[in-house]
Amino acid sequence: MASGPLVLIEELPLAVEDLWALWTEPAKVARWLSGGSTINLVVGGTYELNGHLATRNLSEPVGGAIVGLQEEYVLKVAWRLPAELGRAVRDATPSTGLTVLFQPLGPNRTRLRLEHDGWREGDEWTAALRWQTEVWTAVLERLKLGNLPV
Repeated sequence: MASGPLVLIEELPLAVEDLWALWTEPAKVARWLSGGSTINLVVGGTYELNGHLATRNLSEPVGGAIVGLQEEYVLKVAWRLPAELGRAVRDATPSTGLTVLFQPLGPNRTRLRLEHDGWREGDEWTAALRWQTEVWTAVLERLKLGNLPV
């Protein structure tokens, strides 16, 4: 039986368009989230991060195809995990799925809901979920701390 989704929610003192830009504009992504990115912001396009992801160095890109998109509100990516978490996890079909939801709460306040699903059972998957939970928690902590390229 598969594990439930990882869900993290944070209210942030940013306008929805600024928070959206932090997740979708390659120059801004490179300054706060990863060392670099390949982003083609269309359904079927690519959303890959490389170099590092928050506090973790990456030996290869993570991310994948954009499978859902509603500008400033929804970003859904078929999320390929890094090989260092195990080949069974890295090459799983279907991959895990990342959904980032942006809900404006006011002119300078947005609720971000991050959902990462598609987890399976087994030791490699337990370790992968733990790794990804630590990474997404660090990502949201960076957003809360500010000093962002908006």
